[in-house]
Amino acid sequence: MKSVNRPLSSEIGPSSCLALADGQRIKVCHLASGDLWAGAEVQLMMLVSSLQEMPEFETFVVLLNEGGLASELRRRGISTTVIPESRHTAVSIVKQLLGHFARHEVDILHTHNFKDNILGILSTLGRGGCRRVRTVHGRGEPFSGLAAAKMCVYRSVDHIFNRWWVDRILAVSLDLRSQLAGSFGAQRVMCVHNGINLDEVRVTRPASDLRRELNLGEQDFIIGTMGRLVPVKGLEAFLKAARIIRGRKDNVKFLIVGDGPLKETLQALARHCGLERDVLFLGHRDDRYDILAMMDVLVLSSLSEGIPMVLLEALALARPVVASRVGGIPEVVEDCVTGRLVAPGREEELADACMALMDDYDLAERFGLAGQQRVRERFSVRSMAEKVADVYRSLLETPQR
Repeated sequence: MKSVNRPLSSEIGPSSCLALADGQRIKVCHLASGDLWAGAEVQLMMLVSSLQEMPEFETFVVLLNEGGLASELRRRGISTTVIPESRHTAVSIVKQLLGHFARHEVDILHTHNFKDNILGILSTLGRGGCRRVRTVHGRGEPFSGLAAAKMCVYRSVDHIFNRWWVDRILAVSLDLRSQLAGSFGAQRVMCVHNGINLDEVRVTRPASDLRRELNLGEQDFIIGTMGRLVPVKGLEAFLKAARIIRGRKDNVKFLIVGDGPLKETLQALARHCGLERDVLFLGHRDDRYDILAMMDVLVLSSLSEGIPMVLLEALALARPVVASRVGGIPEVVEDCVTGRLVAPGREEELADACMALMDDYDLAERFGLAGQQRVRERFSVRSMAEKVADVYRSLLETPQR
């Protein structure tokens, strides 16, 4: 019988299935930056919450920043440690991680971005039997100037670490899996689609109340988008499409929900397009489900995506969607069945798709209901968590690389 003082992963092989029988749970540590509260962070929170309900796993989280993710994990009773990167050097962080992983006898280290992946691997190279899993949440975002040079270095180092020391790479879409398999081999890369907890997607107030709060008329058709205000979201095309729509339609308003470095640039573009009275910049909202439910159409004009959380949330609320045909979006939205797909950066095509839904409420409703059914059947958080749990189990039952 295995000693309770030894980590489970020190005894890889057929006997690993005795873990629960011996009272030894599989110890999983998720390591992430935690500096944002966006789609990847929401996915991490939901995954860890689901794993916590599985008795064979002991799950805890280490973050490099305080913020929305840390607060939400603690609210859910999930063991969360923060090592603030603003107050520590990389060497200091690695030393603290070494001690943390030793105390908790970590069997699985699961990382989510290049920084935490590199630091996590450096902290576990001396831990025999510790398996490493990396989720890739999307393609890298574009940068320019010095930032682009730095990111090129970081991603090159991350690529080397993934190739040599990561046991399994999880891609959030089939599109992303295909790309990663070319670099790391099909046997090491698998697709685990993002999932959503349908029980948590709830509307808390009538749309009519929210419209009054935002000074929107009951007859206004609301076209909105939600996410970080960064270049990869393609929001310039959203605003240019809004100008086209506003030139042809009355009683239409546009919402941009979220914060980011492009806020002032986008506000200036809205003024340039003559839309200052028609576009509302709402910033970050804690009532995101209420806002989504109030929209008549959700637009995602992204230039690149994995599986966006806001897309799953909008469909769960039976909202019709017009989205770019990029990344993993076509794996969720089937054109003319569960929504509309358009070419990225094509504002005329985007505007036409939105106006078609404005002109045909029955079509918009059919898209919304079909999308809701697809999310229920294929993109549940339970299914996502079970697939990840299977990855953990399989790694502990096979010899280490």
